Amino acid sequence: MRSVITGSICLAMLALAVPAHATLGGKAASIDTDRARLNARIASRLDQATYSVHEMTLESGTTAREFIRPDGTVFAVSWQGPQRPNLKQLFGDSYFNRFQVDNKANPRIRMRRALASSHSDFVVRTGGHSGAFWGFAYLPQTAPGGFPVQALQGGAQ
Repeated sequence: MRSVITGSICLAMLALAVPAHATLGGKAASIDTDRARLNARIASRLDQATYSVHEMTLESGTTAREFIRPDGTVFAVSWQGPQRPNLKQLFGDSYFNRFQVDNKANPRIRMRRALASSHSDFVVRTGGHSGAFWGFAYLPQTAPGGFPVQALQGGAQ
């Protein structure tokens, strides 16, 4: 009986455990978790007046940046490099699911197009080709006042 109760408690604790990572809208206190899950190294940190940028270099050579408000909220991410990063890790489950729904292809039509999402609270732009991908996602309502969206488009030009 004790083993059944102990097992049930362990399962309940596992079900309630949610991994912490710095995703869109989340807190930046756990950027190290992103670094570990993306198997990246922190390349640099740039502090601006109204936000900071944590830049990670992935094993693939892709650079991923997380843009963070002074209160620690991640309001944007961007990437550029030979491979797309794990977007589910960068976006978080809810934004990644919205991104997937917005880009669900019609199985009867073969398309080659840039993937995107555009909502009042969530914007994504991607592009590139094999060996040279870029993209960014941000939360317009969460971005600091006067944030230049061009800061996200380093690889998009």
